[in-house]
Amino acid sequence: GTFVPKDIHPHKLKHKEGKRINHSQFMTRESNEMRDHPETYHKICDALEPILRWVVEKVRISYYLFSEIETEVDIYPLNDDNPIRPFSSFVINLNVKTQAHRDHGDKNGCIVLVLGNHSGGGICLHEAKVVIETSHGDNVTFRSTDMTHYNLSYVGVRASIVIHSDRTAAAYQKNGFGWDANIYVK
Repeated sequence: GTFVPKDIHPHKLKHKEGKRINHSQFMTRESNEMRDHPETYHKICDALEPILRWVVEKVRISYYLFSEIETEVDIYPLNDDNPIRPFSSFVINLNVKTQAHRDHGDKNGCIVLVLGNHSGGGICLHEAKVVIETSHGDNVTFRSTDMTHYNLSYVGVRASIVIHSDRTAAAYQKNGFGWDANIYVK
């Protein structure tokens, strides 16, 4: 919405290259998985809520990244009170060995909670030249936008819950991705 005319209804806008206008940016929304499987999402949240809240609170006591994301979670629709507040999102990985990557879509950092009966699977932070050996119940917090990270091979069953926030929340909070200036989007 940043570079579109402010006095034309969004449904009447046409992209100069014939592409569709992205109307999904008018407001924040749930992921496709949450929308397509709401019962499963709520069951997972209910089952994991005590441990997720405990992990977030333990990290919150000593970690600085919360100050920037604390206010952004309040902009999400329907006053959703997720179990990882003030973070906005979590991902469950089941038996995944990741490639080296950075999470450029994350805001600041993430918490990785490791679960399962396994050996190996340490979390590698490339720039720090560190391998963090983890076992069931361990959690690791780091700046996932700045640190190249991945996990090593493992034997057994390994899951991880990655708790993070979305970098685009600040842009949405500032001006609704530019749509706030449109006279028809209010």
